[in-house]
Amino acid sequence: MATVVNSAKPAAIAAPVRTQWLGNDGNWSPVSLMVGTPAQWIDVLVSTASQETWVVGTGGCDGTVTCQDKRGGLFSSNESTTWDSLGFYDLGLDPQLGFGGVGSYGLETVGFTDTFSIPSQIVGVINTTEYWVGYLGLGIEPTNFTDANQPTFLTSLVENRSLIPSHSYGYTAGAYYRLKSVPASLTLGGFDSNRFEPHNVSFDLDPGRNPVVALNEISVTASPLASSNVSLGWPSNSIELLGAADSGFYTIDASTPYLWLPKDVCLQFEEAFGLTYDDQLELYTFSSNATRREDLVGWNMTFNFILADLPGSSRVVSLSLPYAAFDLQLTYPFPGLNATQSSEPTNYFPLRRAANTTQYTIGRVFLQETYLTVDYERNTFSVSQAVFDANAINDQRLVDISRPHNSTFAGPKVASASELSKATVAGVAVGATLLLVILASIAALCLRRLKHSNPKGRQDRAIKPEGKGSNVRRNFWRRLFAIPEKSSCPEIDGSSRLPNEASAESEIKELDCMTRVELPGSRVEIPPYEQTKQKLTIKIVNARDYDPSTRVELHDQCSPHFRPHERLNAKGHAYSPSHVGTQITETTGISSRSRGITPNSSQVSSPIIISPLTPGFAPTSFPTGRISDTDSNERQRGGGSDGDALSGHVHEGAESNSSDEEHNNAQYHGDGSQSHKYSWEEHG
Repeated sequence: MATVVNSAKPAAIAAPVRTQWLGNDGNWSPVSLMVGTPAQWIDVLVSTASQETWVVGTGGCDGTVTCQDKRGGLFSSNESTTWDSLGFYDLGLDPQLGFGGVGSYGLETVGFTDTFSIPSQIVGVINTTEYWVGYLGLGIEPTNFTDANQPTFLTSLVENRSLIPSHSYGYTAGAYYRLKSVPASLTLGGFDSNRFEPHNVSFDLDPGRNPVVALNEISVTASPLASSNVSLGWPSNSIELLGAADSGFYTIDASTPYLWLPKDVCLQFEEAFGLTYDDQLELYTFSSNATRREDLVGWNMTFNFILADLPGSSRVVSLSLPYAAFDLQLTYPFPGLNATQSSEPTNYFPLRRAANTTQYTIGRVFLQETYLTVDYERNTFSVSQAVFDANAINDQRLVDISRPHNSTFAGPKVASASELSKATVAGVAVGATLLLVILASIAALCLRRLKHSNPKGRQDRAIKPEGKGSNVRRNFWRRLFAIPEKSSCPEIDGSSRLPNEASAESEIKELDCMTRVELPGSRVEIPPYEQTKQKLTIKIVNARDYDPSTRVELHDQCSPHFRPHERLNAKGHAYSPSHVGTQITETTGISSRSRGITPNSSQVSSPIIISPLTPGFAPTSFPTGRISDTDSNERQRGGGSDGDALSGHVHEGAESNSSDEEHNNAQYHGDGSQSHKYSWEEHG
């Protein structure tokens, strides 16, 4: 069997138990097993003496559902794909007690759940009635059918599957008569501390690793003492049934329900309780006195067992059992019972006569009221008084039994730190590779987006200088995913395309947003401006008290988000005095000749293109109409300052066609001032 390394810490596990009670010699609480592939659920009892797993086969019933249910379910090896037949062999459980029979053996998968399943376990299939219900053996001695030893179920949980911490278990058989029937409890690798009263007395296992104790005393107390007790020879309400003279070693074995006591001790029981020994059944019944059982129930008796590690030892454990623990019934088809399936149960007292000391046994009836804890690795065990809880199935407190440092047993294969690192290397490598692939993909996507991003945005970033507060220093994620930066200064004309960048040999400098730019003070003629079939005609004359020979300064019209270099990049010829006189800008359609600049002009004008931000520029959103000459009052009010030289009234007017000559109708006054004349014409 392959060994599995468990990455989790091994811990005690509780076997699943059923609320259904089985047995033809009493009511016993079974545990549930998954056997075979696919799994077949089988209910079995617990054997503390056997190391094998037994199940009832399909030949053990007559085909009725009633039989199948009473025997805990039937296992069909033909329906399992993992069954490996080994042949027929004798059932080797408690041969000293006279039990026998033949079973069909094989290797099969056994477990409690899919997680706690062990392959290649020895399984015996029973098709007779010598054993009414199957067993789960808790022994650790391996079975050998061939040259190789087959590990037991408990051993495999530790050494091969590393599911429990040690070779140990805790078990109580459950009590049908307690409360509303308290089921059994089986914990592997530890114990359930909610099911017993703890103490500090432990005993040693025998050389065969069986829990063997010295039974020093059995006594019984009736409360109160009834007249029927006196008639049976009770000198008081308490009598001794087994004393120091009959003390000996007894094996605690859950495979059998009986107390196997010396014949002399059995005679003490006969006299004290009025029992009748049935030679055919080899059990004590009440056949000679049907009312005797009711008398015993009414006596309210308590049996007291005193156990020690060695006979006569003062280090003892005293355990009590009520009479109800011994009040059992035989049912059909118990071997030797004269009954049918419809017969009433036969009351009996679970006492058997032991032929010799090898048969001295304390059976399952004792474990109804006690809790057995076995630690194979320390070679010790303990027996404690059981505790009963109505919610015993759900109210569990499992405690691990750890391995001692000097244990001779192989322990669970728990992954160490180095083993864990080896086991996780592949996962880490795969994860790192995937991470690199993802990062590379993101980087490629970002580069692709940068490559195909807005050329205007790239041009802006190329020209814009680095500095404090610069948008070049952006958030890492923004730069990573190349979020395009919005331009705060729109184009003058949405239909115009921006020109190519200036030659690399030219030195490009950005104008300060706060720099004032002057226009030439000479006469400026503005050609018609066409937009949406409208023509704007502007006539300008010098304002009063203004010296035409001086330059006119523009007010600061720069928007905080305006980018001056966008205007510099407007399409057209590079600035040259020889071209200014005839150049017409594509952006505004305004002839530079109208500005009064000639190739021989002594004044050098700044190459500034009229834009919507230039004072005096007439927007295209004016209403349809004509702008007439302003009256003298308005002209006088408008000429009060150089900055407010232009004003006018808008009048509704008829459509008229105007030639370019109308733009030259500038009027000059004797005081050197210049009046402004605007006209707006709509073209059909």
